[in-house]
Amino acid sequence: MLYMTKYSSWMHYFRHNTWNPAQFPFGDTPTLPPAERALLAAPLQQFQLGEGSDGHGLLRRSLDQRVAELGDAMQWFIREEQRHATVLGNFLDQESIPRLQVHWVDRIFRWLRNLAGFELMLTVLASAEYIAVPFYTAIHEVTSSLLLKRICKRILAQHIEFQADNFALCVQHRGELGCFVTAMAQLVALTVACLFVYPLYRKVFRAASMSPLRFWTMAVDAHRPVMRVLSAGKKRSLLAPEQRSFVR
Repeated sequence: MLYMTKYSSWMHYFRHNTWNPAQFPFGDTPTLPPAERALLAAPLQQFQLGEGSDGHGLLRRSLDQRVAELGDAMQWFIREEQRHATVLGNFLDQESIPRLQVHWVDRIFRWLRNLAGFELMLTVLASAEYIAVPFYTAIHEVTSSLLLKRICKRILAQHIEFQADNFALCVQHRGELGCFVTAMAQLVALTVACLFVYPLYRKVFRAASMSPLRFWTMAVDAHRPVMRVLSAGKKRSLLAPEQRSFVR
């Protein structure tokens, strides 16, 4: 069997799974009922802003790793995140909901992402991806808008396996104890993030019958691919089969 590096494999995946925000049927007339607009406007504004990072810091730290094709694969990943921001922004425009330019939650996450090196940045970024799973699930369950439901399904096609490969790179020279400590630190960070995010939009989660425990459990379940990698530690191969199976 022919083999390629895991990042060339990811580049192949990204190239063949691109999508265009223009595929969504946006119009000029708002579609959300007033009650839904009042409930969902603020969380959609904040997450749209968070999805729209330029990714310069992440890309720079990726290039610093000096791993073949990691920087190119990260560029493809950043483009995917920016498409999420575009489609959410288009929906906000349709609903006459202003886009945010700044938000204190986004500032905190960006500050944490830029606080240190590659691994800490990945930890913050991945925690946001885990939390996005219960968040967009709740939006999907609450809204009557078929277009917004479709957008949520699109964004819920996450790239957590991509982050898992990145964390494998970070821990490849650590022993079992180091990998265990890393896994526990990530779980603590995720739990703190859940305790931070849930109260902000508890009205949405309550409308979706999503308790704090269910919210946390869904985020932890999203984290499992990374936990499996950290459990494998340095045994995780830096090569990937050409016909690799991806989870999105």
